[in-house]
Amino acid sequence: MDNENNIFYSSSLDDDEPTLDLDFNALRQLASSRLDRHCVHTRRLTKGLYNEIYLLQFEGGPDCIARLSRDLTHPAAKFASEVATMKYVAQNTSIKVPEVYDWDCTVHNPIKIPYILMERIPGQHLYRVWDELTVEKKKCVLSQIIDTLLELWTKCQFEEIGCLYMDFMESTFRIGPIVDPVFYIEGRNAIPSFTGPFRSMQELFDVLIQKEKKFFEIHVVQELMKKKKINQITKVVNLIKQMALLQFKLFKPFDKSIDQKPFVLLHGDFDAQNILVERSVNDEIKIVGIIDWEFSRTGTLWNLCQYPIWIQEVEEPFRVLNDLELQESREKQKLREFFHGEMVAKLGSRSRQILEMKKRDLRIKKLEDMFTYMVHSFAGLQGLLESFFYRYGPELTNAHFDDPIPSKRVITYLLSKDELLLDRIMEEVPIDYIASVYYKLKSNDYNFSWQQASTIAFHMWNNESKDDPTIYEYGNMNI
Repeated sequence: MDNENNIFYSSSLDDDEPTLDLDFNALRQLASSRLDRHCVHTRRLTKGLYNEIYLLQFEGGPDCIARLSRDLTHPAAKFASEVATMKYVAQNTSIKVPEVYDWDCTVHNPIKIPYILMERIPGQHLYRVWDELTVEKKKCVLSQIIDTLLELWTKCQFEEIGCLYMDFMESTFRIGPIVDPVFYIEGRNAIPSFTGPFRSMQELFDVLIQKEKKFFEIHVVQELMKKKKINQITKVVNLIKQMALLQFKLFKPFDKSIDQKPFVLLHGDFDAQNILVERSVNDEIKIVGIIDWEFSRTGTLWNLCQYPIWIQEVEEPFRVLNDLELQESREKQKLREFFHGEMVAKLGSRSRQILEMKKRDLRIKKLEDMFTYMVHSFAGLQGLLESFFYRYGPELTNAHFDDPIPSKRVITYLLSKDELLLDRIMEEVPIDYIASVYYKLKSNDYNFSWQQASTIAFHMWNNESKDDPTIYEYGNMNI
């Protein structure tokens, strides 16, 4: 059934999607020929959005990993950049990455699929063992992660933002265009755009926003006209105007302290699934390899200085945490404090300034959520933009949130009233108003859940904080 909000959702992988139409005999023969040893067994290990990973076993010699592309429309530059990045890291740092044995970014090969044959690094994925580690062992792993980031920062510095490429005849490296799905999936490859290299993060975001503007301007409007939903075009036009305003004001978040050279190599998905670890004889955990370097590019120290995703604070405004989740949250806080101290000790005071700025100012993170991690549907991007402008309107436009936040006693009184169902609140109060109240409370050092903030927003929207004499009495008290 058609829904006016279902205007091109982001791609996702369905577990029921078929695997590659792969000739296993051809794969074994290819591996035997390229590695000069007899491949006797193949087994699929995992299936991701962009690749399938196979384990190849041989009569003599170590196992091998075959990385096969699921999407034949991916630009050839993706594999070329991934191979170049692994070779550069191997040559210039002590970070263990898979050795590349052979690769072909075309379908003109015996298996008719783009592939990379690479070393299989022994070890376990960090995410499989993380939860069973003690806090001290987790700190030990985090310290090693910072050592990895330090090597990237000190040994992989560049003058431009883009992906790494290699001249294999000359064995030299260069920074070239960025290869990222946000530039070409779901029809965006039909929209010409500059893909780098870029001179700054601001320039990169300007291009990303411009591309989304053109996509909604051309592609989505055409779809709406085909579906005879002319009344929805006004919403798209307003969305485009918001993106244009964002472009115009991009210099606000990106000051010189953030957009500084040199640029540093960034892993495209530095998550626990791509970090391999081993236990030593004395039960110490050691990082033995970093894998999956596709979509890696250069960026700023601002990009590099961030907490690992699995210890980051996750805002879940619609949920009340149980005792176990509260305990996990407190542990993550302790680990972030440790990570902060270790990073400052090893990367210097500038990393401290960046981490503290990131905690105070989420503008760049919100921009990344909108334009770098994935492409969004019309409704999704509209919601993110509205939330962004209500939260940061005073810094970007002349619009701002005028309603004063009530005092602590008034808030306590409001929350003590009969609990409102969230569905009722959402029916009566615009989501952007709730979002503005939520972020305003956050900026005033309140740590309310989304439910609590929604309740407060409901009463403010209905002007109860002014009409109720009890609240008026409380509101005149400076607590």
